[in-house]
Amino acid sequence: MKLSRLKCQRNVCVAVASFVFGFCFVNFVFAAELRVNILAVNGTDTRKEKEIKHYLPPELTAEDILDTDGLKLDYDVVVGTYYVHGNVTLDPKETKSIKVRVNDIWTIGEEDVSQIREQIQQSVQRLENTEYAEIGEIKKKSLEGRLDFILEEQEKFSGDVGKRIDRYRIYEEELAAVRSDAIDVTYWRTNIPSIEEGARTIRFIVEVENSSETESRKMEPKHYLPSEVRPEHIIELQGFEVGYDVLKKQAFLTKEEELQAAEKKRYNIEIIDIWRIVQQDIENLKDRSRKTYKLLENTEYVETAGYLIAGIKQNLEAIEESQAVERDIQSHIGAYRVNLKRLEAAERDVKALEDLLKAVREKLERSQLKNVLQRVKSLRSIADIAEAIFGAKPAVNNAWKIITAIVIFVGFFTIAHFTLWGRRSKAMKEEEPESEQEGDGEDSDKSEGKE
Repeated sequence: MKLSRLKCQRNVCVAVASFVFGFCFVNFVFAAELRVNILAVNGTDTRKEKEIKHYLPPELTAEDILDTDGLKLDYDVVVGTYYVHGNVTLDPKETKSIKVRVNDIWTIGEEDVSQIREQIQQSVQRLENTEYAEIGEIKKKSLEGRLDFILEEQEKFSGDVGKRIDRYRIYEEELAAVRSDAIDVTYWRTNIPSIEEGARTIRFIVEVENSSETESRKMEPKHYLPSEVRPEHIIELQGFEVGYDVLKKQAFLTKEEELQAAEKKRYNIEIIDIWRIVQQDIENLKDRSRKTYKLLENTEYVETAGYLIAGIKQNLEAIEESQAVERDIQSHIGAYRVNLKRLEAAERDVKALEDLLKAVREKLERSQLKNVLQRVKSLRSIADIAEAIFGAKPAVNNAWKIITAIVIFVGFFTIAHFTLWGRRSKAMKEEEPESEQEGDGEDSDKSEGKE
């Protein structure tokens, strides 16, 4: 009897850890609100009071929590999410449901998708009559396909809010990536090299097999491609359709076909070799680092600059040496991913190098500003001199009068000086011919005497 009673006491007032989402679904449009149902259960024969503490989904902000049904709302700094808590009194064998109303933020709205589609369309229109027009249409189809896939997956789980929330957390990142591509000018104006331009290609082997020895089967398997591949990179689909798996973040090929018993089919899918670092990108980093280092050579940052230059050179040379080696497909892709990390490291070092130059320029600007301030300060001393001469600092109007008077005095003095100097010059010119004549007479007299 005592064991039974102890067992019941352990089951006193259980606040159910899992939570149930209640939602309204009308005309296939998701409601703007959801209810988090927290169940508190008293399994004993006595009245009990129990403290409840329940964490809410981490995506919710304070503004998204509309009603806590009498519970208090607080934020857990360590966990990084809001939670509701409070005391609940339960009668014997009573089960109480506490409903916390929150905004349904786990739905990708049609308005958001429409805005992204509009940005895609505007980007394509800007490419009209340019060399990127054709590739723009291919990229548009790719982005719209990714959007369609997200919406289809959301609709698939419209009846299961828990799964819809899980999927939303995955789709949100993909939606942000599509939005970024839709408005990125570089994305639209990056032309995929064609075969005619000498682009390298890689062949992927796709095999389909009917394992049954006795009967034919209709099959539609998914053949996943490396994560870097997008539809615009595929040269020839050979009847396959391209899909995109958000969970795996990979494109895949699929085609429905009927295979006879034990039949095998093999396809060669040709894809542009996108697993190479463009040489021009490497040269650009080299050029930026050379120019920046040259400007830092005679500064206090020269040692740090030399350290960064060594790291940049090491990474870029490693990329070039790696790409000069011929490898099989798997090793080629693996080497590319390593080289991509090296390129990112080199880019970080180049940016750090340019930040050093920025610091030098800021220091120079501060030095120049200091000189200007010193000059301004020296000009202020003129006011101190005026104060010493006149006994007090002159007012603004009086100061201008003094300056004007000085200018007039200097001008008058200069004019008078030049006038006097001009008269003296004229007098000197008049005296010069007389003296010359006197000299000539004396010479003639002397010559006569000699005769």
